[in-house]
Amino acid sequence: MKNMSNERIILEGCLSQYKTDNELSTVRDSDVFELFALNEITKSYKLSFENLQNSVVDGGHDGGIDSMILLVNDEVVEHLDDLEEFKFNSKTFTKVILTQSKKENSFKEGPLDKLITSIPELFNLASTENSLLTRFNSNVVDKAMMIRDVWTKTAVKGGKLEIDFVYACNADEIIINSAFTSKESQLIAITKSTFSTELVSFLKFSSKELLESFRTTLLDRITLEFKEQPLSTSFSIHGIGYVGMVKLGKYKAFLTSESGEIRDDLFESNIRHFQGSVDVNKKISQSIETTFNRDFWWLNNGITIIAEAPNQIGTNLSLENIQIVNGLQTSYSIYNSHDGDLTDERSVLVKVIITDDKETIDNIIASTNSQNPVSATLLRATDSIQRNIELYFFTAGYFYDRRKNYYKNQGKPASRIFSIQFTAQSIRAIADSDPHSARAKPTSLIKEDRTYNEIFNSTRNFKGYLNCCLIQKRANDLWLSIEVPETKRELGNFKLHVAWALPRFALTSRNLTFEQICSINFDLVTDEVCNQVIEFLTENIASFLKLNTSSNLINMAKSSSFTDHLKSEMNRKFSL
Repeated sequence: MKNMSNERIILEGCLSQYKTDNELSTVRDSDVFELFALNEITKSYKLSFENLQNSVVDGGHDGGIDSMILLVNDEVVEHLDDLEEFKFNSKTFTKVILTQSKKENSFKEGPLDKLITSIPELFNLASTENSLLTRFNSNVVDKAMMIRDVWTKTAVKGGKLEIDFVYACNADEIIINSAFTSKESQLIAITKSTFSTELVSFLKFSSKELLESFRTTLLDRITLEFKEQPLSTSFSIHGIGYVGMVKLGKYKAFLTSESGEIRDDLFESNIRHFQGSVDVNKKISQSIETTFNRDFWWLNNGITIIAEAPNQIGTNLSLENIQIVNGLQTSYSIYNSHDGDLTDERSVLVKVIITDDKETIDNIIASTNSQNPVSATLLRATDSIQRNIELYFFTAGYFYDRRKNYYKNQGKPASRIFSIQFTAQSIRAIADSDPHSARAKPTSLIKEDRTYNEIFNSTRNFKGYLNCCLIQKRANDLWLSIEVPETKRELGNFKLHVAWALPRFALTSRNLTFEQICSINFDLVTDEVCNQVIEFLTENIASFLKLNTSSNLINMAKSSSFTDHLKSEMNRKFSL
């Protein structure tokens, strides 16, 4: 038997460390490999661990697809109601990433055979949701229907669509035969024809490529070069400020990654996305390209940066944990429109604020965007209740990710990080007995004032918020552990319903109060209780489908009628 290569030996160590660091002891090694590979494959998109988990669709009847990731203008889209934030136009760039990750020692033709037959069917716009469900699992179909919707919107507006297939395995290196190559070409040709796009690629990752990606770390410290030594001032104990002019060419270099792309991670705390060729950005770009007789900063409000650990040497200021919280449109316009000429003497005004006080940071973000036409819902992360929840989670040993990837970037265990949306869904499903709404429109839970205020109610005990997250995580882990393919396929869209049922079975009570959630003993959520919940859900899914022939595994998970059915059956099971 062939010995393991050094790459595979090192990769095994990386996988083991990844499993330990993220506290994934209950996750199977094959699933850990898949999550690790996904993290490396999508590294440039800065996806959260939650994004990676939500992309997974494998588990039988998956058509050769293990995960499906949809990006619109480099922003991940997980639900249809996410699309309300996007305006599709000729500049829209939609990317679909379809992956196959196997902890196997070689690349095999089987996954390609499946993809060759499944892609034309899955993305045939004439195929209905119900017809697809006879062949594919509900997670695959749900994602595919969303991709089809975005694809159509992109095409109608004249935008671009790119499809990336990614195959990762544990092989020492990429070694494939002529049959594999032929099928790869066939898949690409079929996909080009199906989607009417030439932008189709097939990428392969062996242990060697995965390790190369793993070793490529994103820069934590970046240097900003000012035109002259910046003015520095401190204020009490709240922080330090730097103000100065930065040449447009130097600022573009600051924004540009080693691969030549804009550093999107610098804008994770900005409450807006780049709005493309709207009037204000056209004017900024025009000013950059044509106005040389006036300094740029005379015509522009400038950039506001929040950062940590400053180190100033002359005109150079190196920084860590950089976030551009105001000036996103200006930054993108400079990146897109300036030619990088360092002899161009025009400058942009840059303010750098050094503080680690979260309330101060929130106030800076809110105030620097107060004059922008931004919906108040996009400022939820700065609400005082959100800061208080974050503090409570932190004192309990968990991390409330008010801003995407904040704690991931600090190396905190993925199993202990919960986003605002995950928390909102968990509370809505478990405490508010509304799993269908949490499943149907998760983004709207936060965007709409009514539901937001119902969920994030300051009179509620924050321990209940954390416990809802932990119950939902238990439900997700339970689903991952299901070994019967048909059962796993069936329950893929009902993890929120599983979470709703778990504490009720543990306490043998349908009418669960928020106080009971706060004080629940997790030792009561035994394997026996978990098995009972799985049996309860599968039986009632079957009985509901029998009574409602027009329903399917996707739409019933989003319907109040199925939740009512579950409540009625649970009422029969447990006395009031």
